[in-house]
Amino acid sequence: MKVKKVYALVIICFIGVLLFLTFNKHSKSGYYNYHSEIWADKAGYYVYLPAAILYDFDANNFPDSIDSKTGNGFQLDPSSGKVITKYTYGVALMQLPFFCLANISATAFDHEKSGFSPIYHWSINVAAIFYLTLGLLFLYQFLIVRFSRLISLFTVLSIFFATNLYYYAIDDTGMSHVYSFSLFCIFLYFIQKTNYLKHPKVDESIIFGFLVGLIILIRPTNLLFLVAFLFLDHTNIKEILLRVKRLVHPKRLVPMVLTAFCIILPQLIYWQYTKGSVLTYSYGNEGFNWLNPQFLKSWFSPDNGLFLYSPFYFLIIASMLVMAKNKKKNGLLVLILFLLISYVFSSWWSWNFGCSFGGRSYVEYLAIFSLPMAYLFNKIGKLNKIKRISFTVLVIVCTAFNLKMIYSYDGCFYSKSEWDWKSYIELLEAPTK
Repeated sequence: MKVKKVYALVIICFIGVLLFLTFNKHSKSGYYNYHSEIWADKAGYYVYLPAAILYDFDANNFPDSIDSKTGNGFQLDPSSGKVITKYTYGVALMQLPFFCLANISATAFDHEKSGFSPIYHWSINVAAIFYLTLGLLFLYQFLIVRFSRLISLFTVLSIFFATNLYYYAIDDTGMSHVYSFSLFCIFLYFIQKTNYLKHPKVDESIIFGFLVGLIILIRPTNLLFLVAFLFLDHTNIKEILLRVKRLVHPKRLVPMVLTAFCIILPQLIYWQYTKGSVLTYSYGNEGFNWLNPQFLKSWFSPDNGLFLYSPFYFLIIASMLVMAKNKKKNGLLVLILFLLISYVFSSWWSWNFGCSFGGRSYVEYLAIFSLPMAYLFNKIGKLNKIKRISFTVLVIVCTAFNLKMIYSYDGCFYSKSEWDWKSYIELLEAPTK
């Protein structure tokens, strides 16, 4: 009992520190600018909440020019009365409880119940910290089945502090990545806890369907993670086919599909409302250049290159290679997954994903990248003292570099060239904020 109380106290203190960090960061940024929680993409994800709860999805009921004031992440069409956003509503659904609390508390704290006053911005910060903590806890529980508690804890903390997950949990709290990360961690824990759905149970199938539906709804490209599930912990085709067979068992498939459909249905209704069709591609002319992926730029460009902002990813790749070389389960799978998502992300028309910190689309996949990382930590832990200390120092250096970049970064890489090393060096030399 005392141990559980200590764990609970540690978690509460950890949450308290995270809340301090995010509120301290945003206290300096103000509102209605590109640093705020409801701006551009973030506003596009969020707008479903005020639209549904406060304004009956009528553009004419919204505060005047609020779409332009929040960076045009959504559009209000006064002629048709439609509220238009290209983003799916998954993030808004996860933010819903916190929006409701903000809405209830607005009067008590003397804030406008507009959906856009400061208290609603604060609720997004709280939501991000809640889902980050939830994700880290489930990831830890997933890992301790495979590794020691110390290795699992070291892996979880390293993944948070040494990568751009920190940025999207503390700074850009309205973006989708911390929410996807949390769902990925919960999904991994759930399938392991249920022995990969080996026995068809209705309640497990409903939970599975809910997670699958929400994961896809957050970001459609998250489907790549779900495909990886078919191969996780398997080493041959026979085992994979057996998992597929179990997955499509009628007692599992029917409740799973129905639950996933119920989660996705509101999105189909929304597309019917805005586009006149339940199936639509809401991103317009934005798409993928499949024949011209920008791998090198995506990985190494000063303009949001993955490895240049969070060099800990070098260690993650090294862990994949070591695991694959030693022919351990999941080593080759995770390496192939990394290459596959790299191909998809670098093929996007805007390979740098605009104003972001490093390769932001990789953030959620840190959940599954934790497997080779924990494997490498475990191997290092068996080496002599000097090598262990040297590796620990390397992790600390990567963490310090990541945090230095985050607290020097202004939210965008301002340059007309993808290979502007001068601006990158200036960013390295810039004081923290």
